Amino acid sequence: MRVTNSLLQDRMLQNLQRQNSALLRATEQVSSGIRNSRLSDDPIGGAQILQTDSALRAVEQYRRSVTSVQSRLAAEESTLDQLGDLLSRAKELATAQGGANSNALTRAAAGAEVQSLLDQAISLGNLQFGNDFLYGGQATGSAPFQPDGTYLGTATGRQAEIGAGILVDTVHSGQEIFVTSGVLSSLTALRDALQANDPAGVLASNGPLNSAFDATQITLTEIGARTRNLELTTGSLGALETSLIAKRTTLAEIPLDEAILNLSAIQTALQAAYQSTATILRTNLTEYL
Repeated sequence: MRVTNSLLQDRMLQNLQRQNSALLRATEQVSSGIRNSRLSDDPIGGAQILQTDSALRAVEQYRRSVTSVQSRLAAEESTLDQLGDLLSRAKELATAQGGANSNALTRAAAGAEVQSLLDQAISLGNLQFGNDFLYGGQATGSAPFQPDGTYLGTATGRQAEIGAGILVDTVHSGQEIFVTSGVLSSLTALRDALQANDPAGVLASNGPLNSAFDATQITLTEIGARTRNLELTTGSLGALETSLIAKRTTLAEIPLDEAILNLSAIQTALQAAYQSTATILRTNLTEYL
């Protein structure tokens, strides 16, 4: 195929345009420190950056979930501490009012105090965390306990995702903490025995009260284990975030010395292209004349 002067000039101009575009991009890299200002400059690298950004957003979401679970566990720990205090006081009353030194009047007064302890326990069961009732299990929109201690929530609690496909329990349900543990039933039994002036029944309530207290302590141990696991998760998420940020920096940013070296090379190539173009054009003009 014969290469005409017009075709040759078009090719030289296209080459100069490409070189100028490369120069502009290299200049932008030096001034901004960004390797590619447009996704079209490097589709593969751009796609990797988008994937990394998505992973970073996921890490941030997991971090928020961990923080939320930690706050809920702290609230549950406080609840269990208070329940332990209530049960300890109830045991003191049961021991004191089951003996010969007590009478109907003292038992009636103690019964009123135990009723107050029971009311406090139910109030703890209806604790709100933000807009949620903490111990409703998966039913968090309304108070899980009625005034008489009837539980209306679900038997199991909610879970939170703290990693890709990693689900953890948040807090125990009201069923677990207040019902299955025997907290409410043991306090109710003591109250009823005191109000009935039943010394034997008062003494017998010590067993269920001790079991309920032990159950709260076991639950506290579980919360401690969950809290430690969340702390480990926080560390893992931090390490992952650091790794992703480093990866994104490598993909998106260009070191100044590399950018300057690229710019210098493109400037040299562009100067050579201009000189070559000028030489060819002068030669073609001489032939024409």
